[in-house]
Amino acid sequence: MIKKMTTIRIMADKEKEQMHDNPLFPCSSYCIEWNRGGIQSLPWHWHRELEFMYVASGRAVVEYAGKRAIVEAGNGFFCNSRVLHRYALDGERCQLYCILFDEKFISGGIANVIYKKYVKPIVTDEMFSGKYLHTDVKRERDVIINIRRAFIAAQKEIFGFELDLRYNIGKALAILSDHPTASRIGYTTPQMERIKVMLDYIHGHYSEQISVEELAAQAGVSEREAQRCFQTIFNMSPRQYIQNYRLQVAEEMLLESNESILSIGMACGYYNPSHFSKAFRLYRGCSPHAFRKQNS
Repeated sequence: MIKKMTTIRIMADKEKEQMHDNPLFPCSSYCIEWNRGGIQSLPWHWHRELEFMYVASGRAVVEYAGKRAIVEAGNGFFCNSRVLHRYALDGERCQLYCILFDEKFISGGIANVIYKKYVKPIVTDEMFSGKYLHTDVKRERDVIINIRRAFIAAQKEIFGFELDLRYNIGKALAILSDHPTASRIGYTTPQMERIKVMLDYIHGHYSEQISVEELAAQAGVSEREAQRCFQTIFNMSPRQYIQNYRLQVAEEMLLESNESILSIGMACGYYNPSHFSKAFRLYRGCSPHAFRKQNS
């Protein structure tokens, strides 16, 4: 089954919260549809699962490992385990599909030749953060063909679809493991670990007033280093990231809850209604009330 999704609420320690419908089959498929008037992105996040993404229509912005690209319809993206990444709408409308799967999904374990030959070389390679997949490159086109077949199997769910999913994802992964292309990054592994600690804190305390000093203390670094981490990886300050995340959560709450706009603003750290309305208008170009009405 392919589940519908527009955004994800990133709570603290998101990596440990990724769940699958069936723990005996650690693979989940999602369909994401965005339009210019509604929710338009998935926030920065990471998970222990590997992920294939395919753009079915429109265009999507994909950011990871200091890279940013527009992925056109028909193309895709592979994201390695525990890599920080985000997707966003580019244009008026976009539909994309994502498959997340545990590293043992293909092999059934780690003490066998399939895991050691096809999976381990990818998940243990710190330089292989991910890869954009283009149909005009034969090897990458073959990967896309296999992940599209996997999505079809997940959608139809006819008898034996689990085997089709495993086979096609395994074929796609084998192509990548044969010739992985390293994505050199503009930051160090310690910086990435620090940023994850700080993001965990933000995602768990976004309704509170958070200072850069608090964030730095969580990661055991100076305020200057905390600022540098956010600027290097996200090209924005910690305060900008916090505000963007609060407004992304507010978007979701406006569409998926019946809470008042005042309550939503307070839940997202805006204790002054006019400040919330002004920030939201700058972020989305309309008031919270208009956004809710347009998407009701």
